[in-house]
Order: sequence, then structure tokens, then C-alpha cells
Amino acid sequence: MLKTNQKNELYQYSTMAALVGGVFGGTITFEELLKHGDHGIGTLDNFDGELIIINGEAYQVRQDGKAYKKSPHETTPYASISYFQPDFSFKIEGGATQKEIEEIISSKSVGPNVFYAVKIQGTFKYVDTRVVPKQKRPYPLLVEAVKNQPTYHFDYISGTMVGFWTPPFIQGIGVTGYHIHFLDKDEQVGGHVYGYEMIEGIIEVAQQKNLDLVMPNSEEYYHTDLCNPDMVEHIELAER
Repeated sequence: MLKTNQKNELYQYSTMAALVGGVFGGTITFEELLKHGDHGIGTLDNFDGELIIINGEAYQVRQDGKAYKKSPHETTPYASISYFQPDFSFKIEGGATQKEIEEIISSKSVGPNVFYAVKIQGTFKYVDTRVVPKQKRPYPLLVEAVKNQPTYHFDYISGTMVGFWTPPFIQGIGVTGYHIHFLDKDEQVGGHVYGYEMIEGIIEVAQQKNLDLVMPNSEEYYHTDLCNPDMVEHIELAER
């Protein structure tokens, strides 16, 4: 297990394959999770919304689109977290689309086959988010749980996006490509980002040196069949 406060070492608890299989019960507390980073994303116990960790504080965006601060004893079934220290940054001053920002990141990075932590902070022309609704036992598969996600559109809003780039060959452990969550500057609203355009701000990127993958210690995880031949398709349906 990685030492606490080690910069840019990605700590991931559980896998996307487990979520695909409906392993939604929280099995690690935020007290424990936050020993491994100050920047992260994930979900909540019972798959109840979107998790965003900014500057060491954990927030839950529920299906009402509103953000709530988490207490140390609450739990998550899945999260990615790191102590964030940027390797490079750049400013946006005249506006930029999501595609343009991603192209700049790509041009400045060492290549697509490593993990990156990303922080995008500033003012946005718009941000589109969605939020997974809370599930009840017996849990459905991921592809069913995400069918009726509420979506939110925020115009001219300031805040912070945090998340990770995962290499394409890691599908099943994480979400390949960008997986990013948003919290507004007043810590009131947010969610899983599926579209945005920036007016001005700063983008910071940190290459992750190593991956520490930790599996849940629960009977549910041990005995759920995670060998789904449609796993990749289900992840793509859930995340697109």
C-alpha cells in the first residue's frame, strides 16, 4: 500500500468491472479513502450520485443535482484518488471548447499510455452534467442503473472540474479516456461531466507515476460474477 502524502500516485478502490456487475455497496470510509489523496472522483454507497474530491474535501452530488459534503464515516464502493501536484499547466483566456482543451493537454503530455490527474478551474460558458440515481438492493447491473439519469445544464458558471485520464488498454479497471466531475465555486451543484465549453481559467495536469489498485473486502465482491462478456460495451453505454 502506498505511503500517505505521496504525490501523483493513483490510488484506486475497486474497479469499473465491479460496478458493471452491480457491486454498489460502500466498503471503504471517507476517513480511510482521504488518507490516499486530495483530488478524486467516484460514486457513493448504493451508487447514490457522483463523488468529487477537491482539496481534500469530499462532496456528493445527488440526483437532485445538488452537492453535499461527506462525513468521515460515510462510504463508497468505488473511487480514484491522488495527491495532486501538477506537472504542467496552461491558461485559457479567449475561450476554448472541450475538444480544444483536450487537444492541448494531449500535445503537452508524454503520451496516451499513462494515467493523468486533471484539474480544470475557471468560468465556463456551459457545463452539462448527469447524476446516477440511488439504487436499492437487490442491485441491478450498471447498464440498468444508469438508464434514467437526470441531466443538468449550467450556463455561465464558475467552478472546478477534477478527474483522470485512463489509458485505453485499462478498460474494466477504470473508465478509458477522460472521467471528470464538476463542482461549482459555491459548492452547491455539480455532477459527472459530459460536455463543457470554457470562457477562461487554468488547466493543471499531473502524470500519475504508479497505480495502487485495492479490491473491496466484502462477501458481495467475492461472490459476484464479474466475467461479463459485454463489460466494455456496458461501460461505454454508461459513460458516453
